[in-house]
Amino acid sequence: MQVKGHRPTVVVEVTVQEVFFHCAKAFLRSGLWDPDSWPADDLPSVAAIAKHVSPQESLAALEQHYEPTHYETLLYRG
Repeated sequence: MQVKGHRPTVVVEVTVQEVFFHCAKAFLRSGLWDPDSWPADDLPSVAAIAKHVSPQESLAALEQHYEPTHYETLLYRG
């Protein structure tokens, strides 16, 4: 789980009990792996989710805290 010599602060382990195979071409055509094809407004940001857990924090402070490069630094601090 190490990245560049740093262990993550949080790890999620997933156990798969059953797998259903599908045509590989269907997955490629779906654009599922292309973030540019994902709808932008379907899910709230990490900061917006955190706001519900920590309502005393301002959304601006949470957005700064969970900014992608800062968040990556938090996950892999050594």
